[in-house]
This record gives sequence, structure tokens and C-alpha cells, in this order.
Amino acid sequence: MDQGYGRFNIGVVIPTYNEYHNLINLLPTLKNLDLDNVFVVDDDSQDGTCDLISRFPDVKFVIRKNQRGLVSAEIEGMRHAENDFLVVMDADFSHDPSTIVNMVEYAIRSSADVVVGSRYVKHGNNGDRFSRKVISYVANKLVNLSFHPAVKDATSGFRVYSKKAYKFLSTEEKIKPGYTGQVDILERLITAGFKCSEYPISFTSRKTGRSKLKIRDLIDFFAFVTFRGNLLKYAIVGASGIIVNELVLYFLHGFHPVLADLVAIELSITTNFFLNDLWTFKNRKKQFGFAKRIALHNVFSMLPGAVNFIFYFSLYLKGFEYLDANLLGIAAAYVVRYILSSSIVWGEKKSKVKSAEGE
Repeated sequence: MDQGYGRFNIGVVIPTYNEYHNLINLLPTLKNLDLDNVFVVDDDSQDGTCDLISRFPDVKFVIRKNQRGLVSAEIEGMRHAENDFLVVMDADFSHDPSTIVNMVEYAIRSSADVVVGSRYVKHGNNGDRFSRKVISYVANKLVNLSFHPAVKDATSGFRVYSKKAYKFLSTEEKIKPGYTGQVDILERLITAGFKCSEYPISFTSRKTGRSKLKIRDLIDFFAFVTFRGNLLKYAIVGASGIIVNELVLYFLHGFHPVLADLVAIELSITTNFFLNDLWTFKNRKKQFGFAKRIALHNVFSMLPGAVNFIFYFSLYLKGFEYLDANLLGIAAAYVVRYILSSSIVWGEKKSKVKSAEGE
């Protein structure tokens, strides 16, 4: 190849369903990029997509008769590929084909196993409709909180995979379908130790055809993030911390109400650390050692601890029952504590997730 790929063999997988009018323009564009292989994995479209097989003999069409789904189509394409790097993209021009060269070159240069085309790193842009922008923004913030905070655009479907990475995925079972599957794929790769990078892209709304995103996809996504990620685990640990906090306060309140609350806060912070370290964030490739994590956890717990104490004492002085006042203080501190814990105390090693922001 003569586009800067050097000795590497590059393929592209395009999952499709009723994308005839987009493919008829996209396939000639990809041919001009001098790629080694183009795979169209189609879910038995009835819009004339099959007619393109004879028009583009250099393209490998995989027609699936009894199966549908974006992510399963991507995985099917991976099973047919033998390329050094494999690009996965949509057919609707929301993913700019001209960006492929730069993304592959960045994958080679950064030795990344997966490069995510990112709308949320510096120089990236999301040109989608307002409603879709909101969905994407909220979804990625939830992923950042619940899974790996260093990946800024985990729902992006425009990606470059190394052969090692896509062969790993091609053997994985029960990967979630649709919108949720993009997060599931990334979570599996990072957890397995594959190196992830992000490259800025300009995402645009599709020109023709209809979006495949359904309400049930959003429900499935939020359920996946809640139950498979760290949010629910952290909430369970937090609930145990509330029990510790309230019990200690109950038994010590008669001695001194202020001192009792300070002791209750510290004991709940300590028990929460051990439970989160051993369970909630056990899948993280932690950037700090145990001693530094527990030290940071105590330091960063001062702010939410202070929020807890201020709420408690202010409401207590205003006549609130002391246990009720304490619960409100705990609730106010919860969000602050999780953000600090997830992004710093149990943050990922920087070598696992990089971006091309500075390039």
C-alpha cells in the first residue's frame, strides 16, 4: 500500500441494513483509499443492496439471512478478516472515510490495539442532531463514571482494531448488541489488557436512510451501565458505609454529638475503601499502589466528608432529627466522593488509554 501504511495490510468492515443509497457512494470512495479488503456485512436488506455485489467485485459481501444487529455484524466481519488492522465504520457517511488513513497511521504509530474515533477529545466534533448529541453526551458520561474514565467516547462505532484485538473479539461470546455493544467491546478489550487510543473525528448526521437507534437500545444501555459497571457496586458499598456511619453515630451520640459524627465518617470512609478496592474497582489497571490509594482515598474523602459534616451539623442545629440530618449529608457527599474515587484513586494507568489530542 502507498498511503502511509507501509507494509501493513488494512481492511474495512461495514455493517449494513438497507444502506443501498449510501453504499453506492461509499464503496467507490473507499476504493480510492487503496485498501486491501472491504467487507460489507449485510442483514439481508431488501432495498437492492444485493445488486451491488456484481457492481463491486472487489468487495466481499457477507449476506446474513437469519440474523440482525450492528455489533454481531461487526464481529462477523472480523471472523472473515485476516488483515493487520481492521477498520469498522458506518455506511451513512457519519464517519468520514478520509479519516481512515490518519486513524490507521495513528494506530501504527502509537502501537494501539484499538483506536476509537472520538468526538470528545481535543479537535473532535459531534455534528449530530441536538437530541442525539444529548443522548451521546449523557451516555458517555455514565460510561466514564461506571467503567473506564479515561475513554471519552466509548460509544463511538468508528474504530481501528489490531489483528490481535479483533481476533480476540471474534471468539468472545454474548457481546451485547447495538449501541450497548460498543461499550461492551471496549470494556472487554481494556480489561483484557489491550491498549486503547482515541483519535479526534468530526461526526456528522447521516444524509440518507434512517437511524437504527431505538428506545429499547437506550434502555438496554442504561441497564448494562448500571448493572455491569461500577455504579451499582459503588452504591452497594456506599449503602454499607451508611449503615456503618449510622450505627457508630447511634452508639456514640450520647457521649458527644460532634465527635461521634467525625468518628462515624472516618470509619465509614475506611470500610468503603477496602470494599471498593477489593470488589468495585478490582478490574481496573490501577495507576497507584495500595498505600498511595488508601492515602489518596482519605485525602479526597475530606471534601465529601466535609460536605457530609456541614450538612449534618447545619441541619441538626436547625432542629432536624440527627439521623435524618446525617442521611442528607451522606447523600450530598455521595456524588462528589464517587467522581474523585473513580477518576483519581482508582484511575487507570495512563499507558492503557491515550489520545491524539496533542498531535
